[in-house]
Amino acid sequence: MSTAATVQARCSALAPSDLPTPPAVVLRVLHACADPDIDGCTLEAAIGHDAALVAELLRLANSPFFGGGRSVSTIAQAVAALGMRALRNFVLFFSARESLRSHPLPEPDALTYWETVLQRAVGAHLLAEAVSAEPGEAFTIALLQDVGLMVLLQSRPQQAATWSRMCGMNPDQRLVLERELFGVTHDQVARELARSWALPEELHLPLARHHDRALDDLPPASATLARIAACADWIAAVYNAEDKRLAAAHCRKLMADDFCLTQQQSEALFEALPQGVTAAAAALGVRVAPQQAFDKVLDNANRRLIQSQRGAPNAARRLERALRERERLAEELLQAYQRLAQLAYYDSLTALVNRRRFEELLPAEIARHSRSAQPLSIVMIDLDHFKHLNDNYGHLFGDTVLQSVAGVLKSTLRGSDVAARVGGEEMCLVLPETGEDSGRIAAERVRGAVAALRFNHPEGEVRLTASLGGCTWRCADHDIRAVRRAAQSAPRIMAGMLQEADRALYQAKRGGRDQVCWAE
Repeated sequence: MSTAATVQARCSALAPSDLPTPPAVVLRVLHACADPDIDGCTLEAAIGHDAALVAELLRLANSPFFGGGRSVSTIAQAVAALGMRALRNFVLFFSARESLRSHPLPEPDALTYWETVLQRAVGAHLLAEAVSAEPGEAFTIALLQDVGLMVLLQSRPQQAATWSRMCGMNPDQRLVLERELFGVTHDQVARELARSWALPEELHLPLARHHDRALDDLPPASATLARIAACADWIAAVYNAEDKRLAAAHCRKLMADDFCLTQQQSEALFEALPQGVTAAAAALGVRVAPQQAFDKVLDNANRRLIQSQRGAPNAARRLERALRERERLAEELLQAYQRLAQLAYYDSLTALVNRRRFEELLPAEIARHSRSAQPLSIVMIDLDHFKHLNDNYGHLFGDTVLQSVAGVLKSTLRGSDVAARVGGEEMCLVLPETGEDSGRIAAERVRGAVAALRFNHPEGEVRLTASLGGCTWRCADHDIRAVRRAAQSAPRIMAGMLQEADRALYQAKRGGRDQVCWAE
């Protein structure tokens, strides 16, 4: 018998009651979302009178982790906030969770199970964002990819005690144990479950194949999501496996091989995980233990390694010294990196963000605001008659003026705003989550502060004014396609915003200077 036939036979050996039946609401939602012309009101009708599910979805749409900061009170509004596909995915998760309510795990083990599920899901979300894949799909697949294990434990409740062993294993070790205990693995059961629930291909294929390395036969998007799911398994192992150092090393290599992530990018992902898990748990209504920071996890792993070397005290002392040296070098490296970042990203005269960094930040803000549907404003600033000031009073005096204006910007703006020097006397402000009215107020505040500056010179007191031109952008639509288009078109959108703000600045100059104008 072939391997595929053997797996099929073993999965078929599960009793019909072992595979959870898809709730009627899932079938209605899957059918509705298959229609390309579906709208929010139709989906609201498909969910129907399942009050508990509606409450879960509305809480999710209003959460800081998944929502966009707007108040959402209907399913139609939730569709607008989250997107049709994301809402479908969350219906699947909540329904799968309800179907597995009768799990055989005792309370402490159940807590660990859902904590591991969320670590995997948040890791997949962070990795998908880092590699420009679909974060929502990756998050959902990672939420569901261990459902097969719960089905296996439900079918053999006498094996429930093995979970405490499994959660300390890395993914490879766990697959071996699953084959020994059940003759089949969780991903193979997930394949059968996905078929019985008629899940769409974009979820079905990565769920079924996330432990396969040969994925060339899959559509590129599905292969990417399967690789993300595999990496997410190892990301969770960094926090849960007995040998965390091995898990971290393997995970870094996997992400480097599959997605060309640098070690610095991998470390940033590991460090972001605990906060993301806490936020996602609150949004999904899942109870988890307080999350340890990544450096604490590594320190504990290092200490356990030292303790295991008690029979070799000299080696332990050497390791202690090496760890202290590593911490010292890490601190020096961080300081060197900060100095390099200061040189690479900040203007040496004004300490404002330089043009290079500005041209990296603005597209990133455009992509972020396309997801949140919040307005984004920029303001171009030009110091009036600055060339005349330089010619009359000298360049050193001009430098002092620029430094004073930079100080005004830093003291006037919010912590989330960005001020950049983009030319000689030209500066630009990036105002996140700011509409036209608020943007005008901020620009007027800057204009007034510049006009209030006074400079002493042997020839007399020198005053200064500035002209400002602003524009506001907001993603026109908030469905997933529009968000993706905006993110991909961020450089073009940036060029358009700068052009509009420049026109408004020219209008302010032509209108007499020392004023704020805004693009229509």
